[in-house]
Amino acid sequence: MWGRIWKGLLTAAVAGLVGAGAAAAQSPADGYPSRPIRIIVPFAAGGSVDVLARSLGQKLTEAWGQPVIVETRPGASTMIGTAAVAKAPPDGYTLIIVVSNHATNPALYPNIPYDAMKDFAPVSLLARTPVVVYANPSFAANDLKDLVAIGKAKSALLNFGSAGVGSMTHLTAEMLKLQSGVDMTHVVYKGGTPALMDVVGGQIPMTFATITQALPQYKAGQVKALGISSAARYPSVPEIPTFKERGFDLVATEWFGLMAPGGTPKPSSTS
Repeated sequence: MWGRIWKGLLTAAVAGLVGAGAAAAQSPADGYPSRPIRIIVPFAAGGSVDVLARSLGQKLTEAWGQPVIVETRPGASTMIGTAAVAKAPPDGYTLIIVVSNHATNPALYPNIPYDAMKDFAPVSLLARTPVVVYANPSFAANDLKDLVAIGKAKSALLNFGSAGVGSMTHLTAEMLKLQSGVDMTHVVYKGGTPALMDVVGGQIPMTFATITQALPQYKAGQVKALGISSAARYPSVPEIPTFKERGFDLVATEWFGLMAPGGTPKPSSTS
């Protein structure tokens, strides 16, 4: 299931990373990589970023012959893990997968412990994915129109989870609130997986998540999908209606990018 979604993306990412490795080998650390590499995931284990990092790490381990270790450092809207990478030596042995929080945090928080531009060197765009509203099967709404009707009637508490404050999943929910005029309360989690588990368990009715975040649970009937933020129906889940089909001018895409600490050697024009 994961292979169908990420196969093409991982192939492109590995190709880009091998190029980055060749560039690093031109630095004083000749023979890169000569020891294990860390990929920091600034979210809780089990989420989309964690799964992507582990899939990518496996491919890079095979390509490089060195272990690629995934380390989760969730919290503070990804800033704990991101700050750790900003302070890491720029030698190519510490990498991070960032998402939209990396771009939005500087606007949301006045004092973050790093410079989102200067303290990082971009390596590769890894993936893009739409956002899905996943709900507990017992929740009364079956699509976004039902959700809005429930909200306007105030017949149920509309609490929702996301991957964290400022994430694309959170911002998509906020944009839906603005367009629909329906109030929903954001329940803050340290990643999409804890939010999803609470939806499955019935602690909260719904969560805004990347399509892959809850795909196994969706296919197993543990959650249902109310809508998807892609511009058109998504090929792997064509049965889920888009936000636009339900009358909302809302298209949103989460992105995943690989970065290294600022100052990490870049490929030369001849490499």
